[in-house]
Amino acid sequence: MNKNFLFILFVIISQCLYAQLENKDAANEISFLQSRIKFDNSSLKKIVLDPETVLNNSESFWENDSAYKLYKLWHQQASFPINMDQWKNSLKSFLEVPLNERQNNAQLMLSSQVLENENHFEERAIPFLYSFLPENCPSINATIYFTTAIIPNGFQIRNDLVIYGENADKENLIIHELFHRCQRACKILSKSDSLNNELDQIYLLLWAEGTATYIGYKALEKFPNVDPLLQKDYQLLENEKSVKNLFAKLNNFYRDIPNLLKTPMEMQKNLIQIGVMERAFYMVGCKMASQIDNKLGRNAFKELFLHGPKHFIQTYNSLVGEEEKIFDLYSVNK
Repeated sequence: MNKNFLFILFVIISQCLYAQLENKDAANEISFLQSRIKFDNSSLKKIVLDPETVLNNSESFWENDSAYKLYKLWHQQASFPINMDQWKNSLKSFLEVPLNERQNNAQLMLSSQVLENENHFEERAIPFLYSFLPENCPSINATIYFTTAIIPNGFQIRNDLVIYGENADKENLIIHELFHRCQRACKILSKSDSLNNELDQIYLLLWAEGTATYIGYKALEKFPNVDPLLQKDYQLLENEKSVKNLFAKLNNFYRDIPNLLKTPMEMQKNLIQIGVMERAFYMVGCKMASQIDNKLGRNAFKELFLHGPKHFIQTYNSLVGEEEKIFDLYSVNK
């Protein structure tokens, strides 16, 4: 092959990589280039195409299937018991479909289309995610498993993601969950020596879900296809009255923490009801992240991942008036 041609090709590739690196806003070059996002719908295929075998070997499936091993961990971490009878009934619906028609299952076809565009998604997602991450953040390597008959629309656990098959094309949901993967990767950069203390655990979901929701909201232009729950979140974000009410509810919850600590079950119930079911962690945390990014700039936003929830709370509170602040248990417990 002509040496001049090789040299020109090298220059073109180098320029393309340089352009990508410019777009990612000064993220670590090696980590950026080594990051990989892969899709896998093998779990979905097993359930849709061969539900008989899965049902006859259900215990083995939960133990060995890549997606369901993570789903089992999700149940454990969420303290949500597995309803095996309900799960088996869900799978029986696939048995009712004739074998020769199962290839036409909507979830299976949708996920297969997404797999065909895997590289295109990776090329867009990685620069976008890195534009919000601190320098020297480790590479983001994740497999996104598509499966079915699960409770959540999608979740991130360990280093990977599991997405319900109906949401396979919901790129905005995948960006939200991938950002949780980024948060996990950046943990080793944290300058906080108190990431596991009691107060950090109380504020952790506000910090994690708030920033991930903000990233998803910012991603709407490039990744507009969202799942219904996130769509509802984004609509709520634009309703000032709703967000203000959630701020008040969350602050009342935090003010009552000293009393709730005496009844852990009651505290857990309130945390889930207000923070998750009513979406306070997502809405309030997103508004907080937005204030930091818009008022202090992207570098300040990136700093959020070098510290713990305390930094997130106190940085936000330094930017707003008294009536907009989040109740700061760190200051109360000095």
